[in-house]
Amino acid sequence: MNIYTVRDNLKNTIAGKENHLADLRYQTTLMTRGEEMAAKATIKFLEINIDELKRILARSEEHTSELQSPMYLVCRLL
Repeated sequence: MNIYTVRDNLKNTIAGKENHLADLRYQTTLMTRGEEMAAKATIKFLEINIDELKRILARSEEHTSELQSPMYLVCRLL
């Protein structure tokens, strides 16, 4: 698996979680109080999880940019 595949996979995972989060936020308006409390806990978890995945993705992109710099090109060719 190359770095681009990993990045694309992370982006797809984030998008899927964001869609799930949006659906869950909407559904809380239709829930009983107990269901709403459980859903809000899940929402909080998803928000934290999405934020962490975005940080991982950003670090991955920074690292890829560094590796693509001319300074590292010689190292990769050796």
